[in-house]
Amino acid sequence: MELGYKYFLSQTIFKKIIIINIIIFLLPLVANTILFLFNIRPINLISYFDLHPNFGELIKSPWTLLSYSFLHLDFFHIFWNMLILYVVCNHFLNFLSDKRLLEIYFFGALFGGLFFVISYNIFPVFKNSFSPLIGSSAAVYSILIFTCAYMPNTVVNLIFFDLKLKYLGIFYVLLSLIQIPISNAGGNIAHLGGAFYGLYLARNFNGFTSSFSFEFFNKYFKKKSSSKASSNNQKKIDSILDKISKSGYESLSKIEKDYLFKNSNKD
Repeated sequence: MELGYKYFLSQTIFKKIIIINIIIFLLPLVANTILFLFNIRPINLISYFDLHPNFGELIKSPWTLLSYSFLHLDFFHIFWNMLILYVVCNHFLNFLSDKRLLEIYFFGALFGGLFFVISYNIFPVFKNSFSPLIGSSAAVYSILIFTCAYMPNTVVNLIFFDLKLKYLGIFYVLLSLIQIPISNAGGNIAHLGGAFYGLYLARNFNGFTSSFSFEFFNKYFKKKSSSKASSNNQKKIDSILDKISKSGYESLSKIEKDYLFKNSNKD
């Protein structure tokens, strides 16, 4: 037990999120197996934490605006969410902090939940239907779309081929949009809520420009380095900034990215 706890503490923040999601996914399954063996009626624990679109239910259980995002329907539901989170966060944490990742994750879940509740109460198509919301997709979409907008030309490996992040983001947003009238309307609307928050934050994050190129770095790092870096550090930073201006952020080596990261004085 102690070994498992130490292992958990040693992991990066997004791996901790993945581990927590897996544990929460497995707990009800294990509990119901034990109850079954003792011939005890299974307990529907999920019903206490999923998100209901009814305002009356939401007022009685406001924690469900976030708790729903740690529940998953089946193996493939959690597998694809955690896989996307893993792939994207490897790039996200090259430049941004654990604190920022947590902020985007939880606010993405919150916005996804709000989009879901509001949509069910304003669109006539949902008047006679009811389905509670579960899944971390809105939170994952928030990080995915933030990263896609923040570093759009970064290339990720998708096992069989490489793809720029911006195309991955466009694909997932369109997929959720066109699936609304086909299946899981509430879930797909929640995806778009998380995506909306991720895009909004990327467009308004520390002077972020649409191309995420030289302008951001020039403004941000030169300001930081004037009082914190030596003249040698300044020369090195200027050299990296020049490289970004010519070839983009994605052209930097890991060492160069780490150097910018260390000199950014992130909160």
